[in-house]
Amino acid sequence: LPVMSAPPKKRANAEEESGWSAILAKALRPGADWPDKDDLLDVLYWGRQVFALVLGVIFGVIPLSGVLSIVAYVAVSTLAGQYFVVNYQGADEEQMGGFWELAKEGFGTAFATFLVSWITTYSAIHHD
Repeated sequence: LPVMSAPPKKRANAEEESGWSAILAKALRPGADWPDKDDLLDVLYWGRQVFALVLGVIFGVIPLSGVLSIVAYVAVSTLAGQYFVVNYQGADEEQMGGFWELAKEGFGTAFATFLVSWITTYSAIHHD
């Protein structure tokens, strides 16, 4: 019988972890090559989630309120995503599906994350 270095389940998890760490390292490197556009869209999706959480906390602490805060979030989130994909990573916008495809990638869930973090932070700090 061949000797295995790790049980198959552990090896699969290790490969998965190295896959995600490799994708994260690539995401942090400007102008990285993305042969699979879905990997870049996954990075955009999860980056937008983290960005929404951070902006929600910042907006709640400042304190910002009202519809202008929502408009500001939508504008900043959309422009940051576009900048990351097109300028920082150097991907072709049309090859990625165009402006609207990038703008809506993960937008709904990120918007919900933003609202929950913003409302929770605002209520916790500024509630009388």
